[in-house]
Amino acid sequence: MLFGCFWRYTAGDDPGEYGEKFTEHPEPGALSAVVLLVIGDDEERLHLRRALSGEGWRVLPASSGAQARQISGREDFEIAVVDNRLPDERGFQVIAGVQKPNVSTVALLRDEDTMDRIVGIELGADYYMRSPVNPRELVARVKQILRKREIAGELAGASGRLQVGDLEIDPDRVEVNKGGREVLLSPREFKLLYTLASSPGRVFPRGALLRQVWGEDEYIDERTVNVYVQRLRNKLGDNPSEPKLIETVRGFGYRLVKQN
Repeated sequence: MLFGCFWRYTAGDDPGEYGEKFTEHPEPGALSAVVLLVIGDDEERLHLRRALSGEGWRVLPASSGAQARQISGREDFEIAVVDNRLPDERGFQVIAGVQKPNVSTVALLRDEDTMDRIVGIELGADYYMRSPVNPRELVARVKQILRKREIAGELAGASGRLQVGDLEIDPDRVEVNKGGREVLLSPREFKLLYTLASSPGRVFPRGALLRQVWGEDEYIDERTVNVYVQRLRNKLGDNPSEPKLIETVRGFGYRLVKQN
């Protein structure tokens, strides 16, 4: 499949943020997407917006956390790209504020933002890139995310609904129910749970889960799996101190316990 398109913009046609109108012309077969772009620096935001719009994607630009939240309340989007250095708050706080089911998040971090990266993982950031980011690298990452979402949807549709005890996972609707109660998960949490539930009783090494759920990401290590398992336990009501659903197999990884 080919990805990409050509684009053009003309100054003064749009009374919006930059006084520019971006006209999107996706190539046949290109994956469509709506991207929330939260960047504090005006020039950087303009360059990244041009690059993303050039792929035929609709871009929702925001210059602050407050503006991002306003947009999130009225618009639907598949991907949120958030710079960690914003004029009013940290990017990881914005990610927590705009997070929705089925939204993949990309955090742009500087090398000195190590602690923020750890907090960002806990709050739900899915991908990390160094800031300032090269526009071509960001476009490549968004394409990668869209490909993974498309493949995951195809695989999920082929595999069908899973049920383990009172836990029901519907990949077609991207829904999880536990004891008749809907559980809202991020795309990454859903994929991790679906992977574990696909083979109840099987022990998945952390490295295998990392590769299968996260793929290749220079900012992610096996501790990320631990954080996400903890989040799944909390959302599923599985006591972390005495888990009955997702067990830790010390020295190996995790498994979803078979239910009678």
